[in-house]
Amino acid sequence: MTIQTKLSYLFFKVSVLFGIILFILFTYSCKSKNPEQKLYDSLQSTLKYKSYKTLSENSIPPVVLLFNTTRHPDDPKISEGILRLLLGYSWMTNGKTDYAIAESNIIQDISKDQDIILLARSLNAICMYEKNWRSIANEETQEAVVDIPYNENDSLVTNLKSMTFHLVLGTLSIYKEDYQNARFHFAGFSLVSGIRWTYQIANAMADIKEGRPNEGLKEINIIRKNKSVPDSVRISIKEALEKIDKTKPIDPKMFWTKTTSRAVYTDLNNSDITGINKIIELLNNLSEKLRII
Repeated sequence: MTIQTKLSYLFFKVSVLFGIILFILFTYSCKSKNPEQKLYDSLQSTLKYKSYKTLSENSIPPVVLLFNTTRHPDDPKISEGILRLLLGYSWMTNGKTDYAIAESNIIQDISKDQDIILLARSLNAICMYEKNWRSIANEETQEAVVDIPYNENDSLVTNLKSMTFHLVLGTLSIYKEDYQNARFHFAGFSLVSGIRWTYQIANAMADIKEGRPNEGLKEINIIRKNKSVPDSVRISIKEALEKIDKTKPIDPKMFWTKTTSRAVYTDLNNSDITGINKIIELLNNLSEKLRII
C-alpha cells in the first residue's frame, strides 16, 4: 500500500469519525433545544422558584420532627417525603404548579427511598401535563414506574403511604388518559381512604374509553345525583354533560377536571385514615407559611 493510499484511507476514517461526532452533537443539540425543556429549565432559574424551594427546604424538616414527636399514639407518623408529595398535590390542584414542581425536586434531592422519588417524578409529570408540556411529561412518566412494597409494621403509616401512592398515580393516569390504570389506582385509593366516588368516576371514564358509552354515562349520572359526592364535582359533571355533542364520540377526560382533583384532596378530611385530619391541618398551615406572592 502506497503512502498516498494510506493517507487516503486515514483521511476516510477520520472523516467517518468526524461525521459520527457531528451526528451525536447534532442529536444532542436538537434534544437540548426542546422548547418545553427550556421552559422547565427557565422555571427553575426564577427567583420565585428558588425562594420557595429554599424556604421549603428549611421549614419542613423541623415541622415533621415536631409533628411526629408530639402526635397522639393513635395518629400516624408522617415522613418528609409523603408530606411533600401531599403538599405538592395540593399546590397542583390550586394552580400553583411551580411550587409543586419545587416539592418534587426537593424530594428527588433528599430522599433515599427510591419509590418516593419515583412518586415525586410522577407528581412532576402531572404538573408538566398541567402546563401542557406534553413531550417532557411523557418522558417523565416513562421513568416513573412505581411498585411500592408495603411491608412496614405500622399499619397507620402503611395506609397513609398507600393512599398517597394511589392518589398520585391515579391522577397521573387520568392525565395520561390511561383510564384503565386510573380505575385500578382509584379502586385502591377508595379501599384505603373510603372515598369511593373517585373510583366510580374513573370506572365510568374507563367504560366510555373502552367503547361502552351508555354504561359510562349511566354511572356518571348516578354520581351527579349522589349528594355524598362533593358539590364542586357534581357541578363539574353537570357542566360536562351539557357540553356533550351527540354527533361526536364522548371524550372521557371531560369528566375529571382540576376541580375534581382539588375535591379529592379536600375530601381527605373525611377519609377512613386515622388522624388524617391533623395531617391536612398541618398541610394547610404549611401552605399559608410557604405561600410566596
